[in-house]
Parts: sequence; C-alpha cells; structure tokens
Amino acid sequence: MKINKYLFFLIILILFTGVSAAYFLKEDISNAFPSEKELTELVEHIMSDYPSDEIQITNAEIVASFKENNRHVVLANIYQTGFIPKEGIFELGSGAMFPVEIHFTEGENSLEMSDIISPLDGSEFSNSIQKMSRNNVLWYKALMDSQNSYNKVYNSIILKLKNHLDENEINGYNHLIDQIPGYESNIVLLRNLKNEPDGNIGIAKWYVYDNAKKEIGKVNWPHYKGIMYNEATGIVIETIFDEFPVD
Repeated sequence: MKINKYLFFLIILILFTGVSAAYFLKEDISNAFPSEKELTELVEHIMSDYPSDEIQITNAEIVASFKENNRHVVLANIYQTGFIPKEGIFELGSGAMFPVEIHFTEGENSLEMSDIISPLDGSEFSNSIQKMSRNNVLWYKALMDSQNSYNKVYNSIILKLKNHLDENEINGYNHLIDQIPGYESNIVLLRNLKNEPDGNIGIAKWYVYDNAKKEIGKVNWPHYKGIMYNEATGIVIETIFDEFPVD
C-alpha cells in the first residue's frame, strides 16, 4: 500500500506549528498536499476485512501522524461493524473498536506500509496504549476513547453503509418510518433514548415492549428486541433495548 509522501509532510507541519489543514487548502495548493480525508480512506482500506456473509464497514479516526526513526507513523482508532442483510433490515454481525499503529517506510517516490501494531489484551492494554502514544497525554486519551465511542461513530458507520448500498445498487434497505417490513403497525416509537446515538429512533412491537416492561423489578436485566431507525438514511438495524421511555 502506497501513499504520497507530501501528505505526511503536511501533517507533520500541522503538528509542529498548529496551523490548520484548512489554511493550506484555502491557499489553493490542495493539489500538492492530499487531504486528511485521503489519509483516513487509506487507513480504512488497509484495515478493512471482508467476511463473506456480511457487509463490513470500517471507520477510521486519525489521532496522530509523525516521523520517527526514518519511518512514518500513523496512530488511529478503528471501528468495524458487520451488517447481515435480512428482508429489508440488517442484523448486526461482527464488530470491533480498537486503536492501531501503522508504520510506513519511504521508497523512491512513495511510502509503503511496513507494519501494523495492535495493543495488547487484558491488563496490558493500557500500558501498550501508553507506549503507542509515546507518553503524549492527549494521544493516549484519544486512543483509549476508542473503547467508548459507539455513539460518536454510529451515524458515520450507517452513512458509509448507505453509500455502500448505493454504489453496489443494493435496493430495499432504505425505508420511511411507517413502511418498515414487519413494523407497519402495533408498534411503539422510542424517541430520545439516552443510551442510543442522536438521530435514531427505536421501534418495538407493543406486545414485546409491554411484556419486557412487566419484568422490571423481577429480573436483573429487563430488555426487549426491536429495531433502530436511522432518520438520515432510512436504514434499519435489529438491536436490543433496555430503556422504557413510554408508559
């Protein structure tokens, strides 16, 4: 995998001077310096996996990019979610959220990926992230936040799923809220759920919701199956809720 070395020059310059990338683009030299968006897309391509039974969406968040020991280093948070098509609705498949360190070595006219480093598991996770962040407190916090970023990245992942559907001409997965297969009637709309990302509405069958609500105080975790409707795309994902906002 190769990347134009001028991209890293720009990012290193930004890190050391604090100048925004937007400043350079406004100066009409964007052709000489690829955007951070291109770096993000490159990292997403490198980290993508393609299970045969699901659509996997990879979302990358660049934390830092710098040169070290004659190599270019990129620190990023990777978010991966698999979606399994099912009669107009998606089931959730595999998923992961993790930080990563990617090394690039400089060739004659380009940079080539040379290594990918993942953090250690268990009790060594925090220490390995600290090492990855080079003891930079802001980088450390950003990389650790990868473990608690579901709500922050959910809508971006769903938008990428929509783009994938459009690019591959996959139809039947964008719905109006009152035309979702299997949820046309006898439903409860769950708006403003505290544990779910903004811009999404939970939907459940009334009898499923009501039966689960009757279990409050009787079981450790009252919950129920439903769907999450993304207002911006009309995409619907099967999920489980444990909030009861409707009487």
